[in-house]
Amino acid sequence: MTEADFGAGAEPVGPQEVQVGAGGDPLMIGIPVFVVGSLVLGMALIGVVPAAALPGIVPVILAATALFQTISTVWAALLGQGMVACIFALFAGFWASLAGLLLGLTHNWYGVAATQSASQIQLMFFIAWDVVFFFLALVMLRLPSVYPAILVLVLAAVTMVILGIEFPSAAQPLNVAAGACVLAFCGLGMWVFLHIGSVALGGPPRPALGPALLK
Repeated sequence: MTEADFGAGAEPVGPQEVQVGAGGDPLMIGIPVFVVGSLVLGMALIGVVPAAALPGIVPVILAATALFQTISTVWAALLGQGMVACIFALFAGFWASLAGLLLGLTHNWYGVAATQSASQIQLMFFIAWDVVFFFLALVMLRLPSVYPAILVLVLAAVTMVILGIEFPSAAQPLNVAAGACVLAFCGLGMWVFLHIGSVALGGPPRPALGPALLK
């Protein structure tokens, strides 16, 4: 008896391999949601909203950026794109933990209502992420130059936030400078989105992303 005896619709015998995530580009989701979260943070830092209203960015950075960058992480992992998955996972973790920090300190979930304690918690948070982003920037030197440029601006923004926490008297201008860096890397992020959108729709790989800085 052969396979033909069962007809075209017969189920095969034995376990079968199922292919998941057969194609596509996770950057198509991961980049624009990264930009939208960064935009609300940048606008908040330059003073579009009062400092007391900063937790108002949580719906965007948590329900949009962190969530959909997590989805992009899974998508990249299914495609075997380990570095892309790593980058998206790190940024998803940053945005989700930033949302937790803002909500927790605002509602005193962590028992650090005192101003000095809250400042030390924020300082610890941003220093930890600054260290991770520094080494991520070194790894990304092997990617097209627009990507390490984004990370350099991320590092600059986070570092200025750290200095603003450490030196409260200079916090306002430092936060504005940090916000300007954030808005600058948002512009680079949309540059990347134009590139990957063109490629995804069958167009040329433009605008160019620049050569890798390290071979």
